Amino acid sequence: MNELHKSEKERPGTVIMEQQGISHYQAQEEKNMKKTIITAVAVFTIMLLSPANNGMAADSTCPEHDAACKEFAMLAEKNQFERIIEQVDATKVYSSAARGYIGQAYLMLAGNERNTPEQEEQFCRKALEYGSTSAFMGLYFIYSGQNTEAALGYLKQYVATKPGDPVPYVLLGESELEKKNYQAANTYLREAKRIARGHSAHLDWMLFRVNYILGDFAYAGAVLDGAMADGQYVKEFKTLASDPLFEGMVKRPEFRKYEIMVKETTALAKS
Repeated sequence: MNELHKSEKERPGTVIMEQQGISHYQAQEEKNMKKTIITAVAVFTIMLLSPANNGMAADSTCPEHDAACKEFAMLAEKNQFERIIEQVDATKVYSSAARGYIGQAYLMLAGNERNTPEQEEQFCRKALEYGSTSAFMGLYFIYSGQNTEAALGYLKQYVATKPGDPVPYVLLGESELEKKNYQAANTYLREAKRIARGHSAHLDWMLFRVNYILGDFAYAGAVLDGAMADGQYVKEFKTLASDPLFEGMVKRPEFRKYEIMVKETTALAKS
């Protein structure tokens, strides 16, 4: 999760472009990113469903006499997701394993770059009908550029299913932090850290800020070390030291080791 989120200064940009060109470029980049993430979510879940990752036969996750599931599993292994959808009979009751393959097939179709936004949303909603709750992430990215509250609502529906995915918790925590809802932000961010498989300096940096404000200085100090690893967030920390909310921070025992660094920055600013 090291690259889950980057600070605004780290985000890619363009050079020597007319304002209209920049807007078009950014809109296209955002559109491509949404499609990439939707597809990545589907691919990841398909990989989890795939018995091939465990050296098993393609149909081994299906009930013994579940012909439909075994057919879907075979098609998924061949990346033939449209054929899965073509074979779905809306009047038929499918096993949970078969429904899983159907839902993920709809998610894969949602990531097709030729889709209109309406088609993307339709595919995500169909995926939800078949129990693929990761489609809430797809709906979040579809709505994030046009209706923030609706987008966040999809994230909240997703976390209500208790996914083993830190991303929705990070996004919700970041949103609550921006709104200065520190307790809610802390809840989401701590859950993200609990289930994350890797280290994220961005997540640790947000946890540091939230927990310092909430007065949990021991925890704030611990995650700050993670945020500052490899020289990340050093500049932001020096700037934060002058924020009234963090006044006197480096005098506390949990942060005293950073006092010299802040003093040197202050001295340079005055010279």
